[in-house]
Amino acid sequence: MLIDVFAGRDRRSATARGSFHFARSPRPGEQIEIDGVFLVVTRAWHRPDVHYPGPKFAILVDDRASRTEESGPVHDAVGTPA
Repeated sequence: MLIDVFAGRDRRSATARGSFHFARSPRPGEQIEIDGVFLVVTRAWHRPDVHYPGPKFAILVDDRASRTEESGPVHDAVGTPA
């Protein structure tokens, strides 16, 4: 599943980090890894207003990233547990 990833405190001020493939959509509270950086998903939403080929789902991640490994399941950008 192709998902748009935004980083920031809220949807209005978030910056786009890109579109990434996940096996399933990450849920709020889950930790993901993109390019060796661990990020926490804070919001997830469907984007039915998008009328072009590409992602129809988006997530917002906390932009205060950690490069240290945390406990608990971590999903990488292809959606597989790391």
